[in-house]
Amino acid sequence: MPADLNRLTEGWLELESDPGLFTLLLEDFGVRGVQVEEVYDLQKAIEGPVYGFIFLFKWIEERRSRRKVTAEESFVEDEETINRIFFAQQMVPNSCATHALLSVLLNCPKIYLGPTLARLKEHTANMNPENKGYAIGNTPELARAHNSHAKPEPRHLHEKSHGVSTGRTVEAFHFVSYVPIGGRLFELD
Repeated sequence: MPADLNRLTEGWLELESDPGLFTLLLEDFGVRGVQVEEVYDLQKAIEGPVYGFIFLFKWIEERRSRRKVTAEESFVEDEETINRIFFAQQMVPNSCATHALLSVLLNCPKIYLGPTLARLKEHTANMNPENKGYAIGNTPELARAHNSHAKPEPRHLHEKSHGVSTGRTVEAFHFVSYVPIGGRLFELD
């Protein structure tokens, strides 16, 4: 049965921050020989190759919009460097975990990507970040793999609050990748 691409882009589910789950997701993508490990101490030496880091941040829109660029931060403007980097703008809600993984995987030439990711990387090579994001959102294999590892959506019973706030707020979190490329560390968010 063909995939309904419009349904896929609207139906990505939230993933938990779990290195075992991420490793299974990589396997479903077709990647071989890569494992996601949780790091508890950045001062301690890490065994084996490190392709990148993924951090989970609490999403605070107000803080993000007030963020100031410091003198140490810089943005890449050289088109040749930009074209060597795989960066896709997140166009599909709840897909940031997959985006973070892809930002690491597709910027590392030493990883066996498998047919799906190799095809995605080749297809999006000259696209801008927005179109790369749409390409990710409209790749049925990625959406299916992503959603197969999603946490179950809670069933909400309709609550009668009688005009009183229940005090519940939903906290949002966001995955961001840090990837070494060409001797520099890039934040891909």
